[in-house]
Amino acid sequence: MSQPPMYLSHSPNMRYATGALAYFAQGIPAGFMHIALPAWLAFSGVPAMQIATFLAIITLPWACKLLIGPVMDHFEFLPMGKRRPWVLGAQLGMVGSFLALAVIADPLSQFGLLTAICFMVNVFTATQDVAVDGMSIDLVPLGEEGRLNAFMSFGKSAGWAATAAVTGSSLVVYGIPVTGQLCAAGTFSLFVLLALVRERKGERLFPWSRGEASPQNPRPPSFRTVFSDLNHILWTRASLVIATIMFFDGLVSGYGAALMPIAAINVFDFTPEQWANLNAVMGLTGAVLALGLGPMIDMFGANRMMGLTIFLMVVHAFLLAGLQGLWTNNSYVLFMRSAWILLLPVIMVCALALALAMSICAHAESATQFAIYMSIGNLGAAAGSMVFGAVADHTNWGQDYALRGLLAFMLLLAILLFRTQHHPEKLLEEEPQPTGSTPAR
Repeated sequence: MSQPPMYLSHSPNMRYATGALAYFAQGIPAGFMHIALPAWLAFSGVPAMQIATFLAIITLPWACKLLIGPVMDHFEFLPMGKRRPWVLGAQLGMVGSFLALAVIADPLSQFGLLTAICFMVNVFTATQDVAVDGMSIDLVPLGEEGRLNAFMSFGKSAGWAATAAVTGSSLVVYGIPVTGQLCAAGTFSLFVLLALVRERKGERLFPWSRGEASPQNPRPPSFRTVFSDLNHILWTRASLVIATIMFFDGLVSGYGAALMPIAAINVFDFTPEQWANLNAVMGLTGAVLALGLGPMIDMFGANRMMGLTIFLMVVHAFLLAGLQGLWTNNSYVLFMRSAWILLLPVIMVCALALALAMSICAHAESATQFAIYMSIGNLGAAAGSMVFGAVADHTNWGQDYALRGLLAFMLLLAILLFRTQHHPEKLLEEEPQPTGSTPAR
């Protein structure tokens, strides 16, 4: 007996599962290229500045999400759904890019080619992310955002944690070509699962299948209309505060992504396998923790939860910088590095919820607005990696951690500024009019 078709519009559980699977797929490049590979490169003797530049370059596609969104809105194949064709096409692009790593025979002498291929992996991954986010905003009722964010963050954290463990060992034993094939196999298996899910009833499963466009998917507005409306929304006070928060969140994340694996290898004597395995264990723990954050975010607010988490990160960075005498204590080092990894999924789910809270205030352009906030955060991540690369040759490791603490403190100040305001929907209301004037209607 055949299984009934699976439609995202009909089932909350299907939406949660699909969001988690799609974000798990995004975690595969993150675990390989942002955790295991930098540690392996540091272990192989690649200078810190070169690794930081590599991370900054391959992060840039994520900063271009604001350009992907409008293009995606205007080039559609509605018989298969509004966003689903883009999700599946980008997923196949990820598979092909991973397979291209087979040409990397000597990564140290082919570093430019390695960077270019990893850049392309992230081009397709960022495209898939925009499509999944847009599909979620199109199909998810307003009361489900917190839970869906938690499932997505769980999926991505589980993806990078599991991939870090596998690729950390595979890089040492088999090298980059085989590791790329493993990533391609994992990504393709998720493509198969995602291909079985449709957005709405009556749509095609594949381009050659029977089906038709849903009447609930109207034709998109013109580029001029979208950007005119967004221009009004994005320059509000609340939106500028959110953009500042997202940029500094990315800055802290990108700086830490470059600093932590290099320091793990060069200062704390981790092997690439040990660093990857630590990320796997603590990343999965953080993913489970993030899964439970949905109701708490809905109850206390994403800004409060994120503020608390960033405060802990500030304390963490300054403790590492100020207590260098304990760096020879293996238990202290293990605890502090585990705590940093544990905080990453928590910060991610809070940042996603904070940006989504703003995006739903202008629902007609919500997908593009959300992509813009995410692009600003990813631009900050690329800048953060570049900052570490620029200072690495002029500072000691204690100063590197102190700078991370300072960047996190600046992020905390931005969050506190937002906490003095009202709910994002209230902040989009017009500014009070001067006394004696008549409010615009």
